[in-house]
Amino acid sequence: MGLAAVLMAVAVLTLSVQGVQAPTYPPNGVTIPARPTALQLDAITLRETYHLPALELCVIDADGIIEVASNGVRKDGSTTVVEESDLFHVGSMTKAMTATMLATLVQEGKLSWDMTLAQALPSLASTMDPRYDGVTLEQLLTHTSGLPRYTTDLEWASIPPFTGTPAEQRQAFARMLLTRPPIGTAAVYRYSNAGYAVAAAIAEKATGETWEQLMQERVFGPLNMRAAYGWPLLSGEGEPWGHRIKNGVVTPHDLSDHYRVPTVLAPAGDVSISILDYSAFARLHLAGLESVDGSVLSAVDIQRLHQPVLEYSSGWHEELIDGVPTSWHRGTCDTFDTFVLLQSSRDIGVIIFTNADGDDLAAKALFAEMLKIAGIYAGQ
Repeated sequence: MGLAAVLMAVAVLTLSVQGVQAPTYPPNGVTIPARPTALQLDAITLRETYHLPALELCVIDADGIIEVASNGVRKDGSTTVVEESDLFHVGSMTKAMTATMLATLVQEGKLSWDMTLAQALPSLASTMDPRYDGVTLEQLLTHTSGLPRYTTDLEWASIPPFTGTPAEQRQAFARMLLTRPPIGTAAVYRYSNAGYAVAAAIAEKATGETWEQLMQERVFGPLNMRAAYGWPLLSGEGEPWGHRIKNGVVTPHDLSDHYRVPTVLAPAGDVSISILDYSAFARLHLAGLESVDGSVLSAVDIQRLHQPVLEYSSGWHEELIDGVPTSWHRGTCDTFDTFVLLQSSRDIGVIIFTNADGDDLAAKALFAEMLKIAGIYAGQ
């Protein structure tokens, strides 16, 4: 026993003998903070290095969350700490969610992967550019349809101010797109947000329900996920702000500038969700890739979604990274930046959320960190 321990024991014994209650350790009302985990320290280091307002990390396997860590604030300059239940805008990571919803319709026979646009939208068949006639639903999701990209602010600004409900606007957008010439031949990879807009319009036509309803009924509800559409702040003042980074300066995004994802492109990238809830969706796919059936889709259906056509599957980039088969995606709409990586052969997945975008060095570092974290936890 060390000297300090001996002295403490003597003190306690003396007080007890004198009839005085011995002090507790730690004193009442005092909380001794737990030592930060390596993942928590990683979140702090990455956030501080790249001047990000907030950063969240989550590591999963097919059974659940292994560890989650967060650090930072909801708005730069404020003191309100970000929480792991906060909404983050996940941008193009919405594509895999839309593809998953469509897969449930294929499973039920309401759609098929090889159905053509002429079959899916018969009211447009007579006016559709003939080069789209044979394009399939799967090609819309794998960016091989020949549709325009609609990935830049200038392309977004060129979208006409369609009127009506979101579903009516998507039908009008599909009509406009398909009666115009494609930007190139089909069966060539060209990343296109428009493909997911047309795919959603097909689902809405086939079911009579909106994309938003279909997502809630077929994906978010069954997985017990709280999801919202548009920026997190539209769901409440207590949610995180998005930020833009330019030349090292971080600027909160003020919603009064009306910058947002166009309504017609929402199925390609306009969902906000917490990292905890998104992990349920990521686990559905990780488990499916490991041949474990899920509540939303069977393993076979999940694996079908991850079958690559050229360099992309239905909502996922599929690559061999350092010899490991990897499904990954990034979501960014200029004010949030999010990443997901799944490696089924290692039974590991990594998710990174941050509420700022614009620093290319930060984005590359976050992607590299995902691979590093996956390797560390898979080794454990």
